[in-house]
Amino acid sequence: MKIGEFAKVCNTRISVLRHYDKLGLLSPVFIDPFTEYRYYATAQIAVFERISELKEMGFTLAQIKFMLHSGDRKRKELLYEQKRKEIAAILHTLDTRKKEILGGIVMEDPYIPFVEDFDKTFVNDERVVGKWEVLNSVEGADKHPTVTLGDGNHLLYFLPEGQAYWCMSWTKGKLIFNDGESCFSNDYVVEESDGRLYMTISFKSFDFARTGELTDIRLRKLDSGRYTAQEIAKKDDINKPFVADEQVIGTWKAFAYIDETDNRVREFLKDPYGQEAWSYEKLFFKEITFEQGGHCTQVYGEEVLTGDEQQTWTKGFVLRKWNSTACAYQIHEIAGREYLIIEWKSGDYRWGGRPTSYYAFIRA
Repeated sequence: MKIGEFAKVCNTRISVLRHYDKLGLLSPVFIDPFTEYRYYATAQIAVFERISELKEMGFTLAQIKFMLHSGDRKRKELLYEQKRKEIAAILHTLDTRKKEILGGIVMEDPYIPFVEDFDKTFVNDERVVGKWEVLNSVEGADKHPTVTLGDGNHLLYFLPEGQAYWCMSWTKGKLIFNDGESCFSNDYVVEESDGRLYMTISFKSFDFARTGELTDIRLRKLDSGRYTAQEIAKKDDINKPFVADEQVIGTWKAFAYIDETDNRVREFLKDPYGQEAWSYEKLFFKEITFEQGGHCTQVYGEEVLTGDEQQTWTKGFVLRKWNSTACAYQIHEIAGREYLIIEWKSGDYRWGGRPTSYYAFIRA
């Protein structure tokens, strides 16, 4: 039958069939060399229906092509098993949500990002420049650690000219917080007592977006040093000699972001598809390519970093020169697939003194 008739029987469009033909997924059995009419066999209706079924299951067209035309049975079984786990995870999440709605499970309120429109014009306040000790913590910081004021040593810096470090900057009367999700200003007042300067910050902590409540944070000034962001950042030893590692050569695509603790990494390695993970679109660290001789290229969002002046690698480490971090990596094979687990040393690590997080990649 001609392509139009075949499309009608399959309840699809001619453009879809042409696309499938272009991909080598479903091609006509005969193309008239003179008229260029495309002809399909009745038996191919079942093939089209199978393609539609696999699409509904969430397989990509490239995966469907492999399953229909490849003789690699083991690889096909692996693809089915991975998809089974993905579907099981989705069903588990939906079941959890159902129980939440019906009152079967009591869940804590999630973190709600808050973005505030405020005047970002810098006004100087020399009194606050320097190092401050945080005397109390932010309520709810255990739920969303990035709202904790101060580093692991309870220190907070006000850099000259309001310059930013970590997720902090400032202008006169306001401490500005911006972690990439939330962005808001927090009023502060400075007072002198017993010959020392104290600051009280009315901080918009974890619950602010939901309740509007503020948390008062008390600080004591330690010195008036004119620090720089680089000066106070944690720095790793990045002067490591190059050692080859043939196993890591190639391109790796981001698969999941894994929060701080080693336990979460172990859980991921037991079952990569059984853990809650961000979608590829939400992952900031998108891709990394390891080349011979220690050269590498990394993709962060829309930005591509390449060149040895930016970063290199040696066996077991990616050496990021632009932020002086040595990020350890390991390769694990799970169910026939290779995963690259690499440390993610963000501002929480460099300025917050917190444990590293991780990204999981899969070989592209």
